[in-house]
Amino acid sequence: MKSKIWIYGGVAVAGIAAVSYFTSGSTRQADDVPTFSVQKGRLQINVLQGGEIRALQNFELKSEIETPTKILSLIPEGYLVTEEDVKEGKVLVELDNSDLKTRIQDHEIQFQTTVASYIDADEGREIQRSENQSLVRDMKETAIFALMDFEKYLGRDLSMKILADAGLPKDASEFDKFADQLESQANAQLEAGAKVSAVGEAKKDTMNALKKTVGSAESERIDFSPFLEGQKSGDGEAQQKLRQLEDELLLRKSELAVAKQKVEASQRLASRDFISKTQLENDQVNFEKVSLAGKTASTELDLFKKYAFSKMCAQLVSAYRESLTKLQRTVRANRSKMAQAETRFQTAKRRYEMELAKKEDLDRQLKACMMRAVQPGLVAYGDLNASAAARYSESIEEGSNVRFRQTVLTIPNMSQMGVHVNVHESQVKKVRIGQPALIKVDAEPGIVLEGRVAELAVLPDSSSSRYTPNLKVYPASIHILGTHPWMKPGMNAKVEILVDQLADVMFVPVQSIEVENDHHFCYVNESGSLERRSVETGLFNDEFIEVRTGLQLGELVALSLPKKLVPENKPGGPSPGMSEDPVAPAKPKGQGKAKPKDVAAVK
Repeated sequence: MKSKIWIYGGVAVAGIAAVSYFTSGSTRQADDVPTFSVQKGRLQINVLQGGEIRALQNFELKSEIETPTKILSLIPEGYLVTEEDVKEGKVLVELDNSDLKTRIQDHEIQFQTTVASYIDADEGREIQRSENQSLVRDMKETAIFALMDFEKYLGRDLSMKILADAGLPKDASEFDKFADQLESQANAQLEAGAKVSAVGEAKKDTMNALKKTVGSAESERIDFSPFLEGQKSGDGEAQQKLRQLEDELLLRKSELAVAKQKVEASQRLASRDFISKTQLENDQVNFEKVSLAGKTASTELDLFKKYAFSKMCAQLVSAYRESLTKLQRTVRANRSKMAQAETRFQTAKRRYEMELAKKEDLDRQLKACMMRAVQPGLVAYGDLNASAAARYSESIEEGSNVRFRQTVLTIPNMSQMGVHVNVHESQVKKVRIGQPALIKVDAEPGIVLEGRVAELAVLPDSSSSRYTPNLKVYPASIHILGTHPWMKPGMNAKVEILVDQLADVMFVPVQSIEVENDHHFCYVNESGSLERRSVETGLFNDEFIEVRTGLQLGELVALSLPKKLVPENKPGGPSPGMSEDPVAPAKPKGQGKAKPKDVAAVK
């Protein structure tokens, strides 16, 4: 218990001593801390980044072999390809082609089989087309003959009237239109191909019209007997038959009248015994025969009018209609057969095109095993724009394997160069395309080159955060103006992107500003003691920051946090929220005017 009292007492004494030290030793703190005099004038805002020189345009020789291939021979790196090498087609890289030659030989057999199938399908399509034409032609002739038979039986005028009433093609011209409509519809279906849905409605309407044309009279029985009345002067077989029967009946009636007169006369003569009884009986028998012949002629005429004529007309019309239906079926069957033949042909053609493309691709790959010079320039191995890790993992040397589309050689265009930089996410909002930039190359430290921001990524580089997840950088490309023969790809360079130029503003070094809870503070030397003061800041570069309010021109600000104000939990370090920038060297009072550094950024 006593030990605790001693401890608490010691702590209290130490606290009192510390308070008295801070209150009484402020003058010594101000004397020990370096200061800077608040300046006012021109402040150039810029973004400073380090990068690598790259050619803006690279001619890359990539492996065109779809399988991993071994490098047999390789031109030395740094070789200068000349115009003469390009003309002669100098071989820069030779890849192993033994596997490709084997694949080409195996594919040749399959290709020849495909060619034979393609030719067979093409000839089969032409044969099917010829057969279809023959079948359609035969069915057309059958239908025309059926139409001619009907016209022959009834005569042209009467047959056309009956066929028109039945909704059938009434003559050869209308039949030709009907047949052409069928064939054009079939051809449209074949030519439509993938557009079946678009043609389907037209096909449906057309086929409905054709069905109506052919089958409109099927549900109604035609009464042909009225067509026979008043047609005795017609030119058809039916009219001739009618006239023959009517003439036969008239002849029989005349013979009957003569026979009757003769029987009556024979009866008068027999009653007077002028003729024999046998003669009378012969005349009576002849009368009966003539009477029976007349009845037979009358019956034949009635049968022809009531049955034979209608039956023959119905048979002829049915034969004509059936020929039209068969023509439809033939056209449809031909379309089906032709579609199958066309499908076989298109399948064979597609297979042939695929095998031909494969053959050409194998030949192209075989030719690509010899990478020849097509452009003059300096030869470099691999992809110059790839990362160092990627270039190391894909080493280019004789005996190593290269994958498909891997860059084997690169010939950069040395006339147009640029710098590839990664802009930190804290600075990327300042950078804009088109901003001017100053470039210093490490190989030539005394030369400052001009350039401009040409490219800036929208998203951060994913590869940069692979090992450091919190690091977010945005790739950018700075194009260097002019041509510089001494410049080579891969050289290190520093880029200052000129962002903005502030005129007549107050500024202090960035390390004099302390940040705590999103508020900015600095320590001002007031009569030998340091006063912590809140300030409002603006734009900044890598050395100075704009101060908008809180300070006056000429006031002295501490370049670092006073050591005796450093918290004990961070011995020798900055206070919580304070900037971690190193402390700038102390400047004599009144001589704190430093030359601002130019760095470009986006407004």
